Amino acid sequence: MKKIVARFNARGQQAFERVFVAAFGKHPGWDDHIDDIGLETDILVAVKRILYVQGIGGNIDSGNWEKLQDDQRLERFRHLFVWRMDDNLVVGRLWSSRDGKGRTSYPMVVCVQCRQLPLEWVFEHILPSLENIEKICVATTSPTEVKEALENAQTEFRRLIQQNPPITDLSVVPRDVLAKLAEYPEMGADHEGLLRILYHIEREITRYRPDASKGETVRPTLLRVSVSASTMLQNTLLWFGFLLNKLMKDTPVLVLMSLENSWIDIIIGEPTESQLYCLRASLRMIPLTSTIPYNMGSEFIARANKLIEESRGEETASS
Repeated sequence: MKKIVARFNARGQQAFERVFVAAFGKHPGWDDHIDDIGLETDILVAVKRILYVQGIGGNIDSGNWEKLQDDQRLERFRHLFVWRMDDNLVVGRLWSSRDGKGRTSYPMVVCVQCRQLPLEWVFEHILPSLENIEKICVATTSPTEVKEALENAQTEFRRLIQQNPPITDLSVVPRDVLAKLAEYPEMGADHEGLLRILYHIEREITRYRPDASKGETVRPTLLRVSVSASTMLQNTLLWFGFLLNKLMKDTPVLVLMSLENSWIDIIIGEPTESQLYCLRASLRMIPLTSTIPYNMGSEFIARANKLIEESRGEETASS
């Protein structure tokens, strides 16, 4: 009864709360999957369903990851993620864990739903705190201590945002994003890697562009982008901002940052089991999009280079 009352009370408070902290998955304090903690909004319920139940659970049940050779499979879960869902940002952290009976197939996931908060603020204040929450959860077998860590984090986040006025548009980002992406050494000579990524995005999104009259949605598309460990968060911020500006406002965008590897996975559209296969798949199974030998054509290359040069102009103007 306490859980039911809390859920109804929480739903009544949603109109003015802007941060919600939740956790699900496996932890030694529970003999099976964790009792839902903080799943007080429809967005967070959807995160668990899409990411954990359908995505991770689907790949585990089908044996997709077990079929991989050692050099084809990532050793464990260890990721950050940022997800645009409707007008919300959800940031989270997941890591390999076990339940009280020692079963290790599923990870533990901690995530934070943010409303009307700038992406840069979320990266600066919430992502570092998630690392501390992971350390607390890993160090304890007590469900009480896990719940206290999440409650304390939510209280602190809500205190911090009191000085941050609400924003109404998540897609307001600098217009020199492409110029900055082109400068990364991972993009290769003459930023050819960036051209291939842009071609992949345009090819997939154009092919599956939704028809509003039919109520269709974008077919989910995965791209894998090389980043260095030192620039992962900055690179993610740039790609996320670029896609928010490029895509329709209601198109979901999920960026998964592999903390033990030099790439990020970007999923445009609502992820399915097929796209979330990337969580445990190495480069042997999913290559970098920048290495795919597309026949891009001179017309596309000229158009893409023009966009990059225009973005450089914006960068100079802002300086």
